[in-house]
Amino acid sequence: MTSPLRFQIKQTSTKASGARESARCGTFTLSQSTTAGTDQQHVKRTIETPGCLMYSQKGAVPHLTPDNLRQQSFGGVNISLEQILQTDQPGSFSKWPETSPIPRFKGYKFTLSEYLRLQDLITFCDLRDYSYAAETFRHPTVPPAKKLASNTDYHAVLSTPKGIRQLTLDDYLKTVRHYRPDVVVALADTIAETTTPNEKRIRKSLERSLKWLDQILLERVGQDGTIADRRLEEEKKRRRERKEKKRNTVTAAKTAGEGQQDQEQDQGTEIPKEMDEEIYIEPIPTEPWTDVGLFAAVGGAHLEESRIWSAQETAKKEGVDGFVIDTLSLSALGKDARLKHVQTSLDHLPSDKPRLLYGLHAPEDVLEAVAMGIDLFDTSYPFQLTEDGKASLYYYGPRPAGQDKSNSKTLRSINLWDDEHGDKFVPILEGCGCYACKDNKHTRAYINHLLKTHEMLATVLLMGHNMYQYSQFFTLVRESIQDGTLQEKSTAFLATFGKEPVRTLEKHPNQIIVEAALQKRNQRLEGAEEGVVGAIDMGASTVNTPSLGAAVGVSAEDVEMEDANKSKKRHETEEAGEDGGAKDEVVEKKVKKTAAAESSSPL
Repeated sequence: MTSPLRFQIKQTSTKASGARESARCGTFTLSQSTTAGTDQQHVKRTIETPGCLMYSQKGAVPHLTPDNLRQQSFGGVNISLEQILQTDQPGSFSKWPETSPIPRFKGYKFTLSEYLRLQDLITFCDLRDYSYAAETFRHPTVPPAKKLASNTDYHAVLSTPKGIRQLTLDDYLKTVRHYRPDVVVALADTIAETTTPNEKRIRKSLERSLKWLDQILLERVGQDGTIADRRLEEEKKRRRERKEKKRNTVTAAKTAGEGQQDQEQDQGTEIPKEMDEEIYIEPIPTEPWTDVGLFAAVGGAHLEESRIWSAQETAKKEGVDGFVIDTLSLSALGKDARLKHVQTSLDHLPSDKPRLLYGLHAPEDVLEAVAMGIDLFDTSYPFQLTEDGKASLYYYGPRPAGQDKSNSKTLRSINLWDDEHGDKFVPILEGCGCYACKDNKHTRAYINHLLKTHEMLATVLLMGHNMYQYSQFFTLVRESIQDGTLQEKSTAFLATFGKEPVRTLEKHPNQIIVEAALQKRNQRLEGAEEGVVGAIDMGASTVNTPSLGAAVGVSAEDVEMEDANKSKKRHETEEAGEDGGAKDEVVEKKVKKTAAAESSSPL
């Protein structure tokens, strides 16, 4: 089977102490058909490694418009199924068009790329959103992680925006066939518990994941991957039927008054010969999807033996294009312990296939992972900074030309919520080539103002800047691997910028004030809206609407007569007045109106 993915290692660096692998730079290339229905291939996109996939929420990269998105140098988007899969899918896939409605892609199958308008980027579809694996990354508006229901042999549990969902293997396969992402991660029993799992739970998760992987590999090439499960279910069904038949026979014998000895002999009867008969299950023809790359999850949690066994068994599978190293089950451990377990997995994986790692986002953590041989990450870190109102100032290697050298205090980032930036009419970072900083288009003071007025342009500019700095960081890391200075520059980076501060999840005081004012305004608007709706409802009750009368069993003629009576009574009330003096007031008003009209008329 020919895979649409091609991974090529260009160069490796000196091995880190204690590591069997070393950092490497290369290319991760996806090819697709040049013309619909032909075997001619062309390169859709190439990602330089070590590199990144853009983090997304519900298929959209946060805070970036399509034109801003294309300005980034990252070549792919990471999409999680638990965020984007709709509650009526895969059932509603029948409503999707068969081919793309876009003229440029006429004749091509309508896929997730067309649905999200990401045709020029690699769409990498995973089961979960791993960016919130660590408590320190979780945004303040997101509640703490709750323990999900356990996965079973028949489904994996997903935490979707609309609640918990059980995703079966059949639903997963239908989704992949309709979404047709460029790359998909195989369904796996990922341990998402907030506490450290025990050995039995870990072993079960690995066995279940490998079983699903075998079935997915068969389905990928058009074979029936679930035939073994159906045969097993048929065997269980026949076994139950035989037991029931045997039970009925014994009951009938007792009723007929047969002796106890005969009953005991009947109960000890050997298994009927029909149990030994081979059960034939009709294979179900399936649609192959070899145009989709396949990554497999490598787990094992905190047990070294389990991580080694998972890596070795997964590496044996033919047709796997790459690996995702599990860190979600390590979220209760410290960073050093997590890196140690990641290294254990990497030591038993083939070096000619790409590895992706979640859960480690800060630059110094990325440098350690790169030195161990990790190829792909995601852009959760720039998103995290943007959500906090922070802008990146860090650099890798020598200080870039054009940056202010007079500032002796080197900062990793600045928080533009701070009042001190309100009168700083300078770019976020001198010499930065991002849209926000280039040609001093948008100053710190301006972005500070945008944040305090709750304008979305603030996060658009910040996200663009942070993404640009992150991409520059990876570019320089790849260059350091090529020139053999990775270890030297990584040590200098840590000495210059130190470690990433622990995220406290506390909001900036100015952000609290702005959001409180916004919430108060929204409450006033909601109150006013409720008043308007109430007035409309009251007005609607007096409107002559025959259909409304018909809905309650009243004819249109009765409604018209009742409204006429109400109008006549209202007119009589105005004439007579409720207190006896209202009639005189009405007459006086009419006299004044007539006098005013006569005085204004020409002679």
